[in-house]
Amino acid sequence: MVGERGGDVGLRPARALVIAVAAALASVHLLKGVARTPAEPGSGTAVVAACLALVALQLRHLRPARTGPAGAPAHPGWTAAELAVGFLAVGLGASIGLLCLPAASLLLERRRVLLALAAAGAVLVEAERAVGVREAVDLLVTVALGGVMLYAVTTLALLASRVHAARLTLVASAVTDERLRIAADLRSELSAGLAQIHDLAARQTPQALAPLIAVARRTLAAARATAAELRSLSLAPEAASARALLASAGVAADIRIGHREPLGPAGTVLATVLREAVTAVVRVGDARRCEVGTEERAGRVMLRVVSDGVPTAALGADVLDDLAERVRAVGGRLTAGLEPDGRFAVEAAVAATPAPTAAADPPELRTALGLYYFLLAAFCIRSLMFVPLPRLGLGAACALAFCAFQIRFSIHDATRHARLALVASAVLALLPLPWLGANWIGAAGILAGSLVIALPLRAGAALAGLMAVTAGAISGGPAASVVLTAVDVLITCVVVFGVLRLVRLVRELQRAGAGLARAAVVGERLRAARDLHDLLGHGLAAILLKAELARRLAETDPGRCQEELADVVRLADRGRAELGAVAEDGPRLSLAAELASAAAVLGAAGIAVELEEEPVPETAGTVLSVVLREAVTNVLRHSRARHVRIAVAAARDAARLEVENDGAPDGVTAPGSGIGGLTVRLAGAGGTLTAGPDDGWYLLRAEVPLDRSADTGSVTGGVPAPGGSEPAGLPRDPHRVRPVPRVQLADDGGEHVPHGPR
Repeated sequence: MVGERGGDVGLRPARALVIAVAAALASVHLLKGVARTPAEPGSGTAVVAACLALVALQLRHLRPARTGPAGAPAHPGWTAAELAVGFLAVGLGASIGLLCLPAASLLLERRRVLLALAAAGAVLVEAERAVGVREAVDLLVTVALGGVMLYAVTTLALLASRVHAARLTLVASAVTDERLRIAADLRSELSAGLAQIHDLAARQTPQALAPLIAVARRTLAAARATAAELRSLSLAPEAASARALLASAGVAADIRIGHREPLGPAGTVLATVLREAVTAVVRVGDARRCEVGTEERAGRVMLRVVSDGVPTAALGADVLDDLAERVRAVGGRLTAGLEPDGRFAVEAAVAATPAPTAAADPPELRTALGLYYFLLAAFCIRSLMFVPLPRLGLGAACALAFCAFQIRFSIHDATRHARLALVASAVLALLPLPWLGANWIGAAGILAGSLVIALPLRAGAALAGLMAVTAGAISGGPAASVVLTAVDVLITCVVVFGVLRLVRLVRELQRAGAGLARAAVVGERLRAARDLHDLLGHGLAAILLKAELARRLAETDPGRCQEELADVVRLADRGRAELGAVAEDGPRLSLAAELASAAAVLGAAGIAVELEEEPVPETAGTVLSVVLREAVTNVLRHSRARHVRIAVAAARDAARLEVENDGAPDGVTAPGSGIGGLTVRLAGAGGTLTAGPDDGWYLLRAEVPLDRSADTGSVTGGVPAPGGSEPAGLPRDPHRVRPVPRVQLADDGGEHVPHGPR
């Protein structure tokens, strides 16, 4: 996975942290080598070269082509070379602290025998140099600390890369599971209903008409109910409908939806409140601006619809009472009234979806955190080793308090009293320094790393630098000693920052991946709801229409009755095929077939049809086919049309569909999910939808841009290709269901223009 492009890109920040930590651990030895160069050019230059080589050799653990699950390269030669370089530098006078870099490699590659031999070699070197026991132990602990911290940082970097690269697999798995669940739900009732319709219509007898009509009505109602349930996870379709309806009335719309999704069962209620409130704003007719917003507060989702129109007729008492009752039924509340600025507001509050359970930390992350605890424990031991006995109690108390602050605020990310804890940590890190010895300088470095994590990068880095200078000044001694003390603080700062930042990065990537999967599931359910409503709902409505027509013709024209029943059989077969496609990744429709079907259905309803057809590319035809179905359904359900004109044309850069009828309804009705779904669908294809009265008729126009650079005639930003589907946020997301813990449903970026009632 690391070798994939996405994984390699995701590894870059983590790789930079590994390089920074390795360079920091080698820096003090490199500086000492540079200082030796004027007096001892050969040995000084060799130590500098060894430091640079050891840092460069760490990069092999991050090479995508050679990194396995544990970060181990295939050939042990590099490990032997690294050990040789490290001991060569030590033999030339470098401190054994430089061996922490090869030690990290041995840990990463799980070469326990070589690690034991290297440790024994370091002990022998220190024994040969005849340093004191405490100093020798201190240096060996330093090697161990540097090695395990570099090991932890590299392990976390590799883990971050794997988590980042696996996000698409996680999304695909979530979408697949959701499709299986949707398929099981759809095929339980709807598939059985379509099968019954097929069998009853195939009998070709008048006696089958009554049960056929009853089954068709029940199946149509079930399809609409299922679509509504699938839509309940998100307010995106209803927000698109609201924006379009407000635009049709010339009302400026400001829609800001910022709740976490999916919504759950309460989503249907909020969608109803939004629909009715916006319809009321348009019905009154004197509003110039309407604001719609949601937010989460105290475990509840708050929806507000505020307009500057006259509120007296905005919502009738019966409508408001009905809405309030529905909101109360899900444990929420609904209020309406004047704001202090004179605007009219409708506000609904329902219980928010519980926050998703945080994913368990992977073993590598738990190991890294354990090693950070080891760092704190080693700091306590090293700092107390050189504290005079009379001050040992003070040192132990300071060390325990300092580590407690680190665990609470740096590891567990507590936010309450965090600033006060930082100030207290600063006092504990700097104030006891003159009394607790040189090893207490580690506290300043640990605090400096925590500051870079807790504060914005520039501010944290500036404070970390100030902390290093302050610690050097407080420690006293010659100028060289002050500089080395400041460098030690900065080294510890980089190591601590690397570990803590990568721990946070892994958790952020886990949350982002889980959020991406949730958004993909929401997008998949919205796609299924849209296809179920736009495609299967239209087919079932046509079946019901033809069945009722067949019943009227049963006695007067038996031949025509059988023809209509044959059409019902054909529509039922098509419905079953489309039901399977809805449960997978969406059907691929033929515009020519849909035009013929639309003419037949409208003709069966006694409506005269005028067709104007031009060939359009296949992908554009698929999008326009869905628009045509919805337009025909609207004509049948919401108009008194006697004539319908359907025109399809392909210009140089766009395909256009127009459906015009002479039965435009009067008044304003609440927009349903049909036009809203089409608006979202067309926005995803880069197209636009316009609808409204036109010279006494009602005109719906849809346009989809064409990509003429491709021979296939693909639609720019169009629907997914056969055999695949783009889940929400990857990369197209017409619903704007963003894969983050706090989902923001922003403006869809398309021009939403007037539409008719639905």
